[in-house]
Amino acid sequence: MGRLELSHVQIANLNMLLLIAECVKRDHAIACSRFGLDADQAEFLATLAYQEILMLVAHLGDECLFPPRTDLIQVLSWPPQLANAMLLAHPPQPSRPARPNEVTSPVSPHPCGEQRSE
Repeated sequence: MGRLELSHVQIANLNMLLLIAECVKRDHAIACSRFGLDADQAEFLATLAYQEILMLVAHLGDECLFPPRTDLIQVLSWPPQLANAMLLAHPPQPSRPARPNEVTSPVSPHPCGEQRSE
């Protein structure tokens, strides 16, 4: 069996997904509250096995999934082989719409996969 090497972002995603999945199995409401999930996201994460989560994280690349993307279920449902390419075509959406008087700065892609405001 080959050795799997994960980036720092992939390790963070793996840890968060495993933590959330385990927390959801213990207490659905607390998991939603602590991790900013909606009920559908929590239910979906509870259904994933460890091997599924590991495979998804390995194929997603260096796209940070947390705070939870609004399309988290969709992202985790993509075929693993296409997930990284699909993430490039579907950048994360803000978790909440901007308030009418709130000023938001444009977000430019960072070469390492991180997002930063200018």
